[in-house]
Amino acid sequence: MITSFYRNILIRGYESGLRRRRTFGYLHGLERTQWLSRAELEELQLAALRRLLEHTLAHCPYYRERWHELGLSPRSLQTAADFGRWPVIDRATVQQNRVAMQARVPGLRLLTKTTGGSSGVPLRFDFDQNSNDRRKAAWHRGYSWAGAGLGTKQVHFWGTDLGQVPSWRRLKASLHDRLYRHEMLSSYLLSEATAPEFLRRLNRARPEAIVAYTNPLYVFARFLREKGLTPHRPRAIVVGAEKLYDFQRGLIESVFQAPVFETYGSREFMLLGAECDRHAGLHSTTEHILLEVLDDDGRPTPDGEEGNVVVTDLYNYGMPFVRYANGDRAIAGWGSCSCGRGLPLLKRVVGRRLDIITTPDGRTIPGELFVHVLRDLPSLQRYQVVQETSDRIELRIVLRGDRPEEEISRLEKELGSVLGPSIRLAIVEVDDIPLTRAGKLQVVVNRTLQEESLSPPSR
Repeated sequence: MITSFYRNILIRGYESGLRRRRTFGYLHGLERTQWLSRAELEELQLAALRRLLEHTLAHCPYYRERWHELGLSPRSLQTAADFGRWPVIDRATVQQNRVAMQARVPGLRLLTKTTGGSSGVPLRFDFDQNSNDRRKAAWHRGYSWAGAGLGTKQVHFWGTDLGQVPSWRRLKASLHDRLYRHEMLSSYLLSEATAPEFLRRLNRARPEAIVAYTNPLYVFARFLREKGLTPHRPRAIVVGAEKLYDFQRGLIESVFQAPVFETYGSREFMLLGAECDRHAGLHSTTEHILLEVLDDDGRPTPDGEEGNVVVTDLYNYGMPFVRYANGDRAIAGWGSCSCGRGLPLLKRVVGRRLDIITTPDGRTIPGELFVHVLRDLPSLQRYQVVQETSDRIELRIVLRGDRPEEEISRLEKELGSVLGPSIRLAIVEVDDIPLTRAGKLQVVVNRTLQEESLSPPSR
């Protein structure tokens, strides 16, 4: 009853009435279209893609010039496979051509956001209000599959504003959180010293759902288990923004006695995919997004194989993202789910492209190596892997007590057997490893790939 009152009266009145947003209308549409067949959804998606390409060619100088050079016309797009002829863009493309990518449409108002990303170099991008309303609708639908839809009482372990924030902004955020029934706990501030206060606030709030960055919630769950503390049991836990590993899911579910639902998104597009209650993969937001997994040569990867995530936002008419490689890696495979939704399933998100180690002999080693080797070390509190050059890796570790030489020696042997003799491994004890500006822990920092990703794209 309370959830329905907040969703259908208070939040709806604010969104549709006061703010005149179309979020609820789009949400109702998505709640209907998710049950369409795969063929029907693909037909809707292809029609939306054609409209986007026609608009982009007519109004966006960067794309118009680039596509004319390549002899590309939206009229030649007969099937989804034809889209493979269009070029893939990346972060550097947007950084260098942002203004020319914006649509030249009289009266079109653009909204602007900035994302730091794994490279630490800010990316500014634009989108129109209609696109914003659609992506918020997709976000609410995806969270509703976990029982964390509009109006549910939630506690968020998330990034929050720090430092000198104007009082009006703090008041606005506070009113917004009250309206949406969200209590915010800053992931920046979570530590062994603050964890008891986090637990007190969580148990006081008694939320129906917890929404969290993956790593901070895992750290919190590990603290609770080690101290023998019992947290409030929510109906569901939604995690995102960082890669979720099976051992993290297992511990979080054990400590909180609630199912974990993984989501996948990015600041450029918001929610790209989310789990339903079958936990069989991530349902993609097919109605608004065209999601591809491509190999390094731009070809679709076979089912079960890893590739680069490439995204086309079908409704950002303000600054179109057409075949944008967002730097993520995923396992291809677009199977169906037993839940009955026609939305295809992305098998698994592997992580950031920068979350890999490269070797002088041409190998690529996924960051998961370090996750699985280091996860069971009792003395290890936090770690980060930094590759500054092709032949040297620094493993930075934060320890709970004295340096355990036996464990360090074993680590060197295990990691050395995989890295090989061409890479020097240095294990360095540090006092702290700072989170990113978004409040996340970047486990692997590959400086060599960051330099590559920020270099001008080939023409």
